Amino acid sequence: MQNILTVILLITILLPGNALAVDDSWKFFKLNETTEESVIAVFGAPDIVNIQSSYENLKKARESDGKIGFPAYELSYNRLRGDLNILKGPLGEAASTEVQVEDGKVVAVDWDYAVKYKAAAEKLWKKDKGFDTPVGKAITIGSKKLPGDNVLFVTCTTDRNGNCDGPIKVMYGKNTGSGRGVGSRK
Repeated sequence: MQNILTVILLITILLPGNALAVDDSWKFFKLNETTEESVIAVFGAPDIVNIQSSYENLKKARESDGKIGFPAYELSYNRLRGDLNILKGPLGEAASTEVQVEDGKVVAVDWDYAVKYKAAAEKLWKKDKGFDTPVGKAITIGSKKLPGDNVLFVTCTTDRNGNCDGPIKVMYGKNTGSGRGVGSRK
């Protein structure tokens, strides 16, 4: 019953007419707690589900009992269906979003800011003093620590002046201390 009430409350908060929720829709995700079911209940079914498995694992699963389990996959959302709240990430409107799920729980979320979404995202990124962002020669990587040992990483390729000249990617996940810091993908 409590889960149903939580989902109803979140749906009410995240409705497009609520100006406060639009910018903070991404904060819905509680890493390693939010379930796939709650993501779909709040944001709708994904456009695509990306599943990766080695051929050997696929072959073994087929030969064993014919059932193929998918403990890890990504729920992918894009702009083809219009303005979805899940496409509103930490740097504003994004072109696409990938929700990484492992064992039924969200472990990381990625937003891609490309084409018409890139300029506004870059402006917000550079304005946010919470990001540690050393400018590289070919790529710039920013990071921002969040409560609960969470972290945002922002990456883009850069031109000679330090401006992004390609899409901007924001990765939200746990600070694992392994370098990448999001999800458990390698």
